[in-house]
Amino acid sequence: MEPLVTVDDDAVVVTAVKLADDESGDVIVRFHESRGGRAKATLRAGFPVAEVVPVDLLERPTGEPQRQGDGIPVTLRPFELVTLRLKRA
Repeated sequence: MEPLVTVDDDAVVVTAVKLADDESGDVIVRFHESRGGRAKATLRAGFPVAEVVPVDLLERPTGEPQRQGDGIPVTLRPFELVTLRLKRA
């Protein structure tokens, strides 16, 4: 079975993968940079993703939705925590 989410940089740690609280079927992914440096990584979902929306810890949008292709590029500052809402295709 394929994992729901993978990331290609060991410094980026996925801490949560869950369904959105609003029962929309969207997937919430939380991750952070763990080594105290900057990190560039690609997050990949094990399911088709139509749109990615940055959200806060209460799952409220904090940025504009972005259409996605194969992977989701992320850039993190030292110890930065990021939460994304992945809207399924």
